[in-house]
Amino acid sequence: MRLNTIVTLAASAAFGIMAIFLARSWINDAIEDEFRDSRIDVTTAASAISEPTLSIVVAGHDLSFGEALSPQSLRLVNYPEDAIPQGAFRSLDDVFSKESHRTIVLTQMRANEPIMDYKISGPNGKGSLSAMISEGYRAVAIDVDALTGVGGFIVPGDFVDVIYMRRPDLQNPKKTPDMISDVLLQNVKVLGIDQNNNPDSPQADIASSVTLEVTNDDAQRLHLALDTGQLSLTLRGIGQTIISPTTRLQASQLKPVRKATSAWTSNIKASAPAKAAPSTTAQITIIRGKTRDDVTVLREQDSSAAAQKLAGG
Repeated sequence: MRLNTIVTLAASAAFGIMAIFLARSWINDAIEDEFRDSRIDVTTAASAISEPTLSIVVAGHDLSFGEALSPQSLRLVNYPEDAIPQGAFRSLDDVFSKESHRTIVLTQMRANEPIMDYKISGPNGKGSLSAMISEGYRAVAIDVDALTGVGGFIVPGDFVDVIYMRRPDLQNPKKTPDMISDVLLQNVKVLGIDQNNNPDSPQADIASSVTLEVTNDDAQRLHLALDTGQLSLTLRGIGQTIISPTTRLQASQLKPVRKATSAWTSNIKASAPAKAAPSTTAQITIIRGKTRDDVTVLREQDSSAAAQKLAGG
């Protein structure tokens, strides 16, 4: 065997052994990195599991408006400490401070929903209107009917505007009979309809009174308006909370509007062409063999029309 062949085989074997060692070293490093990363993930998961939690009171089942709470309708669950909502109860004793007093649901809640302080009444509470009035506001009731109450389509939780109509001279209404209309209040929350203050009412009813949530100043304005004029409500669409600029309207500013049919008829009459007067002559064609002659002759007058004309008809 030649020397160069032996050298080539020896070099090939050396390179092969070196490649094996390099591959094993790379594989071992990859395994160590993977193991190190998995340990970090396990440590992170363990730290997440060990995050401090606190127990809060949640609904054990669906709760309806006006329902009296009991320990059997509630339960405790663990919540992450930094995720507990403000107003939640930490124990059943916080909800039922006295066993002889009732606690009432003021708004519908679903199962496993946290019990919040503003969703239930206090000790010895009942589903009363006073527990639903916002801080700094008052409840005022006004008389309505099918017309002034938007046909009975207002329900608790809606928002309305209050229209105020009156005569400018209350001492002498005959002197100034013109009526004035102003938008007295805008974006006012409806708390109740008659004796119903449930915002989850399935349908609207024609009511005799509507209870509104207003400030003290607005309550005074409403009471003055009740004694000096007539109030009516206009219903706002859902989410429409913009306070719009308003203008005073007087009855003398109301102008009659023509009916659409009358305007349509007048337009037709205006656009229709005038009827042409009847002609007193007529064209006739005389054919003689291959010749044709057009001749104009006088029309014979209708005897009945002539008779009416002579008789003065």
